[in-house]
Amino acid sequence: MTSYIEQYKAKSGEGVTLHTWTDVQGRKEQNFYITGVSGTSVASWFRDMLHTKHLDDIVIFPTNPSEFYA
Repeated sequence: MTSYIEQYKAKSGEGVTLHTWTDVQGRKEQNFYITGVSGTSVASWFRDMLHTKHLDDIVIFPTNPSEFYA
């Protein structure tokens, strides 16, 4: 099992959507999404999920998705 996080521009056009999931034998399981305005705090429940999955913490929503991968 491997866990992943990705982010992309929110469908509404404002903000960023964070998406985390766990790959279990080629299937995406344990999917969680959160969308927020750039520069605001990421909810603690989502940060706890990142910690549980041993992924890097994201405290503040980035200005755009590419910042996370820089």
